[in-house]
Order: sequence, then C-alpha cells, then structure tokens
Amino acid sequence: MKGYYAGLDIGGTNGRLKVCDMAGTVLGEFTAPGCSINTDGAEKSRLRYRELVLPALKKLELDPDSCLGICVAASGIDSPSDEHDCRSSFEEMGFPHERLLVLNDCEVFLHLTETPSLVVISGTGSVCFGRDTKGNIYRTGGWNHILSDEGSAFDLGLKVLRAAADELSGRIKCPILTPLIVKATGLDTLEKMDDFVNANLMEKSEIARLSLFAYQAADSGDHEAIRIHRECGEALWGLIRDTAAKMDLKSPPGEFNLWLWGSVLVKNDIIRNMVEERVREAMPGIGIGIPIMSALDTALKAARSLQ
Repeated sequence: MKGYYAGLDIGGTNGRLKVCDMAGTVLGEFTAPGCSINTDGAEKSRLRYRELVLPALKKLELDPDSCLGICVAASGIDSPSDEHDCRSSFEEMGFPHERLLVLNDCEVFLHLTETPSLVVISGTGSVCFGRDTKGNIYRTGGWNHILSDEGSAFDLGLKVLRAAADELSGRIKCPILTPLIVKATGLDTLEKMDDFVNANLMEKSEIARLSLFAYQAADSGDHEAIRIHRECGEALWGLIRDTAAKMDLKSPPGEFNLWLWGSVLVKNDIIRNMVEERVREAMPGIGIGIPIMSALDTALKAARSLQ
C-alpha cells in the first residue's frame, strides 16, 4: 500500500483533513463536523475523528498503517490527558504511534518555521504558545473565558457591555458606543443587559460578537471604545511577554518569529497595531507576521517533517 502524509485541523465546528503523497501532491481534502475534546469529551471526539478520517481514507484507498506522518491539530488539547485521549483515538484507527503528532490547534503555527517562535491568537478566546531552541513548548492563557481569554473578542464584548451599562447607570458617557449596542441588540436597560449576560455568559460567542461594535466605535473616536482597545492590546502583549519570559529568549535578534492569528488580530487593525508596537519596543529584531499558510496546510507541513 502506498505511503502518504495527512494533516488535520479540527476546530469546535468543523474538522478538515488534507492528504498528500510522498512527492507532496495533494490527493484529497475533506471536511466533516468538528469537536473540542475538552468540552465535547473523549468519546464524542473519538467518533468525530473517525467520521472525518476513515471515509476519506476509504475513498482514497489508503490504510492508516501506511501513513508516513500525520499531524492532528485539534481544538481542546489543553492537557496531557487530552493529548493522550486524542492520540489513542488515532492509534485505535491504526496510525503508527511514531508517525503521529498531536497538537493544540493553536500550537500548530509554531511549525511554520524551524527557528524558535511564538504565536498569539485572539479570536473568540485567546492564548499564546512559544517554542524554544530545544523544541520545548510553553503556553500562557487560553484556560476558558472565566479564568483567562484576555484580549479576546469575548473580553472586548464583555467590556463593551460594562461600558454601556455604566452609561445607563449615569457613570460615564459613550456617545458612539452605547447607541451602537442599543440599536443592534435592543439592550436599552440595565435589566435587559443583566438578563442577556446571565443567558449567554457560558456561551461566549454571543458576547464575543459585540466586539465588532467596539471596533466601529473606536474607529469613530469614542474614547471609551479606544480605552477598551488599549486594555485588550496590553493584555495580548502580556501573553506574549510572559511566554517569552518562560522561553528565556537569548538568541540574537532576528532569529525569532511572532505569528498573529485569530479574528481580532487579523481583522482589528487597531489592536494589531497596538500589539505590534509594544512587541517591537520590547523585542527589537523579532519578525512579526500573519501566517499566509493555513492551519491545515501547516499541519500537513508538520506531518511531512516527521521522520
């Protein structure tokens, strides 16, 4: 049976698989429902992994034991036990243990380069990963929206609600931000805001959507929205700073890369510029960029590097 490589990017909503042959020619790309092992559990995740992988291999007439390298970048790999459960699911399918790399779906961007690097991600949540010269991985943040997720869309959205609530309480003025929130949501009283937060606090995507109004208001000069952006930018810089400190960076400038990813850092130029400015001040010479290669292609690249 012919050998092949496989890369997987499995998020909470969608899972994607890409397969190539030994020469790098893509044999197929597949999509199926995703999962997050730390919230959906090991058993449901095991089924989702199988539903994505096994039909694809059958269609391509490939066997798991012929795989030369597979990288699984999966949501919810937040502990050694999560990694073990995910790894076990793929070994159950027949993938060789020594050809299997399991990563958090955010961590995968550390494999874009061979040199030490950091990746900070701010989407609905936030997290920062770093890899040092010895290949050791360090993590800061990303432990759910109650304990962390600072500088994320959820953090922005919650700060937006607090600012609008403070205006409704007569404590501050948000002449642009609050009208945007009220018009879009109908939350024109403190009672309605309280009900909204109680109903959505554990479903962070609903609150995270309000981050868009923070950007619109800040772009129009609302001082409270600008303050919120500054706080979130500082929080993301803090994730980078503290991860770099754990890595104990000692190599000459220019040998490190910082990758920015997630909807906030990619689409919100106000926060991105703030973060880049702080990083360049404190870490001169570091390369900063948004990955051109997708998480799926990066996973496939990492799979092909397994020897």
